[in-house]
Amino acid sequence: MSEAEMPDAGQSEKINKIESENKRLREEIKRTEQERVEYLQNVSHQLVAPLNAIKWHIENLTEGRIGYERGVKVLRSIYSQASIAVHLAKNFSLMSNLEGEHALSSLKEPLEEVNLHRLLINLSNDFQPLAWDQKIDIKVEDDQFDDAPCVLAMKPLISQVFSNVIENAVKYSNQGSKIIIHGRYVLSSDTFLVSIKNQGIPLPIEHEQEVFNRGFRTADAQRKAPAGTGFGLYIARRIIESHEGKISALTENGWTVFNIVLSVKGLKGKARIRDA
Repeated sequence: MSEAEMPDAGQSEKINKIESENKRLREEIKRTEQERVEYLQNVSHQLVAPLNAIKWHIENLTEGRIGYERGVKVLRSIYSQASIAVHLAKNFSLMSNLEGEHALSSLKEPLEEVNLHRLLINLSNDFQPLAWDQKIDIKVEDDQFDDAPCVLAMKPLISQVFSNVIENAVKYSNQGSKIIIHGRYVLSSDTFLVSIKNQGIPLPIEHEQEVFNRGFRTADAQRKAPAGTGFGLYIARRIIESHEGKISALTENGWTVFNIVLSVKGLKGKARIRDA
């Protein structure tokens, strides 16, 4: 190469920056692909377990291998396992949307007035059979919701937030403990605060923010539930942020507490609409 053809110092710096950025992008793509494969394998593994359990229970029922009293317990287990499968499928759908870098609002769910008290009771009933397997009781403190207004939100997405947090609480609670859910309307800020607390694996203060990061799980959580994905709380955070709300976690007096704050007036203070 002649002296005239050699790039000057400025051009060399630009070339080095481009090559460095290309290398970084290749490594990021490789890491993302590896995480995607691991996530798919993990979800598949978690889906197989409840589906096999449902199949086995139905075979026992249809072939008359169990009596009536035992059959009632089996039906409860089928309901529990089906709830888990549906929960995983919904998370997978939302995670796929996030992986594609699409905003959650692109799902175009309509805004509607959501009665959080009713929603939390229904979700607690969905997860209670799973909790009973570990002798855990889920309690919604009804008196905390007295005279509380509805919240304007995308109901399927908000439902998934509370599903993820409750499922997380069941998964990591101590056997024979309680999960307590209460809500409080804050008039001064026109917001609704929901707290979900459980007694189980403590959350170290240094991980109180990290627990909402994509794929993050503490070492204690991995030991207690090896098959977890670490995406449930990440999805919850993304949904809450899309509603311009807040979600946080802490350990307090032996309880792990998740606090979720939502504006009653909904996204950007839009006018409230009649409950569909």
